[in-house]
Amino acid sequence: MKISAILPLKTRGRHYVDNVGRCGILFSSLRTFTTPDIFERIVIVVPHDEVRAARQYAKAWSDFPVEVLDESLHFHAFSRYSARHQIRPWHRQQIIKLAAPELISTEYFLVLDPDVFATRHFDLDTLLPDGRALTYFQPRQREPRFWQSSAKVLEQPAYLERDGLWWTPALLSSTLCRHLHRRLEELHQANWMDVLLSRYTLDWTEYTLYWLNAEREGLLEQYHQGPGAGMPNLHVEESIWFSGANGKNFAQWDATKHFTPDAEGIFAVVQSNTGIRVDSVVQKLAAYIPIASQPYYRHRSLRLKTAEFYSAVARRALGAMHKFKV
Repeated sequence: MKISAILPLKTRGRHYVDNVGRCGILFSSLRTFTTPDIFERIVIVVPHDEVRAARQYAKAWSDFPVEVLDESLHFHAFSRYSARHQIRPWHRQQIIKLAAPELISTEYFLVLDPDVFATRHFDLDTLLPDGRALTYFQPRQREPRFWQSSAKVLEQPAYLERDGLWWTPALLSSTLCRHLHRRLEELHQANWMDVLLSRYTLDWTEYTLYWLNAEREGLLEQYHQGPGAGMPNLHVEESIWFSGANGKNFAQWDATKHFTPDAEGIFAVVQSNTGIRVDSVVQKLAAYIPIASQPYYRHRSLRLKTAEFYSAVARRALGAMHKFKV
């Protein structure tokens, strides 16, 4: 048995210009803590105008079974939502993750982002104990709006008092993703991607949709489980989701305790939208991971930045108008 991996990648935009550098950290950590042969395929999906550059950068990671795919060839629904306020990269990347079963052939796949990195050794037995996906649970009350928005799309309760699947990285089942696609299409009588893309003012997420539907179908225990006694969890307990005042969260982050052979988690995150510089992350992790970096072009565009800002403001205004009408 092998697993696959899916990695949506953008290198242009407000939070994306250093994603090639972040991928250098990610793949360096994978080299350090696992072997390429656990993966059947690592699919990197990029926007059409970034494909050529991404394939050039991906040569540095070719010891893994990496394939760079053109988003425009596999996600035709994106072109149907081209108005600036409809373009929400965060949601499009989530749709790419949920569509992974159309791009891979394995039952389980690891969902990755460029700002993820491994912190300890892992293999297939670690990730798939008893043949089920190792899962990191957190209380749904930590992010109730995501669960509530997804529950609204699925027309079912959010059950905020329960635990649920946490953010990337995560291991998902291709079977459960296909069940979700079918459920969305049955409920709304439209292609599942269109269902989600047309609800761009709602804060639905891939994981909350996936988990709520599998929960409704009673299939969670068949495909997912937490760590057994003495086994690591998928996430470390302390990733950097927010920078804090003057970046203090990362400055005070104790990397040493996460890079021991018996550390409690396999992956950590320094979220890209915190503004923490890639070279600062490299400097902090260099004592634990031999990081192979490559030069890359930082594509900065005031026009794109302005367009993305307009998109966010327009969506918030439309969302507020919808709530007022309701």
